[in-house]
Amino acid sequence: MGPFLTPPDTAQSNNTIPTGQRLIHGKSEMAELIRTHNWAASSLGPIASWPQSLRSAVNQMLGCGFPTAIWWKGAEGVQFYNDGYRPFLGTKHPRGLGQCPKDCWKEAWDLVDEQVCSVLEHGEPLFFENRLVPIKVNGVVQDVYWRYSYSPVFGDAGDPEGVMVTCQDVTDAYVSAQKLRESTEELHQVLEASNDAIVSVDREWRFSYFNPRAEGMFNPDHRFLGSNIWEAFPEARAESSPYIKHYCEAMDHGIARHFEAYYPEPLNAWMRIEFSPTPRGIVVFVRDISELRRTTAALLQNEKLAAVGRLAASIAHEINNPLESVTNLLFLARSIAEDEDVQKYLDLAERELRRVSVISNQTLRFYKQSTNPTAVSCRDLFAEVLSIYQGRLVNSRINIEERLRASAPLECFEGEIRQVLSNLIGNAIDAMHPAGGRLFVRSRGARDWKTGRKGIALTVADTGHGMSPQTRQKVFEAFYTTKGIGGTGLGLWVSKEIVDRHHGCLYVRSSNRKGQSGTVFVLFLPTQAVDRR
Repeated sequence: MGPFLTPPDTAQSNNTIPTGQRLIHGKSEMAELIRTHNWAASSLGPIASWPQSLRSAVNQMLGCGFPTAIWWKGAEGVQFYNDGYRPFLGTKHPRGLGQCPKDCWKEAWDLVDEQVCSVLEHGEPLFFENRLVPIKVNGVVQDVYWRYSYSPVFGDAGDPEGVMVTCQDVTDAYVSAQKLRESTEELHQVLEASNDAIVSVDREWRFSYFNPRAEGMFNPDHRFLGSNIWEAFPEARAESSPYIKHYCEAMDHGIARHFEAYYPEPLNAWMRIEFSPTPRGIVVFVRDISELRRTTAALLQNEKLAAVGRLAASIAHEINNPLESVTNLLFLARSIAEDEDVQKYLDLAERELRRVSVISNQTLRFYKQSTNPTAVSCRDLFAEVLSIYQGRLVNSRINIEERLRASAPLECFEGEIRQVLSNLIGNAIDAMHPAGGRLFVRSRGARDWKTGRKGIALTVADTGHGMSPQTRQKVFEAFYTTKGIGGTGLGLWVSKEIVDRHHGCLYVRSSNRKGQSGTVFVLFLPTQAVDRR
């Protein structure tokens, strides 16, 4: 058989297939359906009468590996599709073949109509990524995200006659990407809101990430991002530094660590550092604990002061017994002494002994805290506190001016209120030392203007150097002090806490202007104490 002769069975087979069907190529399901469809009953007519451009486009569509459809003549025209496109129709298949596209896709046509018209009008393709176009699947409209393109199909005369649709359902990928974006955004929000500085370091020891807290702590001008950690902080490479040891263990051996250490310049701060190994390097969590360490130190100092106070009270208690014995001995010595000079010395010794006894009793009472509120007069409160500071007042050349008008007793925790007054008077003395000045102590009946509750106002004022507006704003903050190493910054903070527990108020007015300097503290306390048990 020659190479140009057609086998008898093939020739016979071709002769039995209608000419129009032979014009549609391929062995796919949709190729067979297109060949056997009753096109004669449609607006297109038999396949053999189709424009060559349409037959070529249909064959190109059937040979395409992507889901593809052709909307010939646009919305009111005729729809063709290949096997890849067929699953999108669901129960609309097979009637969707040859159907008007607008009728087939009623649920989505309002979203795509303008796009289809644009392609037919201008003959230019359009491409869309992650576009939501709902379609009806098994009778239910579902949100589907698509990647699709509309390309013009040109007729025999060269004008756009149809639209070729190539599409891909990307819903799963889009939803997954959206969830990833949401998770990333949530993580980003957590990182931004964190009070810890979070830094990542790659395996080349370069800074690769700073959260906002870390930027503020380490990287105010962004000069560290991308730089080598050891070049940015050369002091961290010191022989005694814990950073190299712990960081290298995490980087080289995958060991998570945490420690506390002093971070050298430019930070000059104590840090608690936690870090974890990652496939790309290490992630470091840094918390500035400088304030915590200062707080702990101040609390320890305050506890030491409290212990000293308790010791002083204990000593005062123990002194009372020998004082009483010495007083009795002086009495006996006076009764037998006849020399006038000896009597004078005995009188002087007795006066000084009484003074020691007064100081001892006041010290004991000052540090003795009651468990229940007691009634006490404002005059007694001021007198006891002032007696403690009598030596400092004299040495600092400070004159006391008293005006104690409040006659009603205060029901309060006496030891705590004495502590408040002691802090206020002690600060006033410090403000006037060594130049001297005047200390004003006042008491009067008053009323809380916020609640209308009756009480007593105790005033401690001085003619010292006063406070700046910035100091006045922070004066009740814990550990804020203007006394340097001589102050703990706890006195007024503790005083404010005590006053709040008494449901009282503590006000301050101050000026540091030349010729008008001085400070006034007004302590308002309700006449009747609040039960705090």
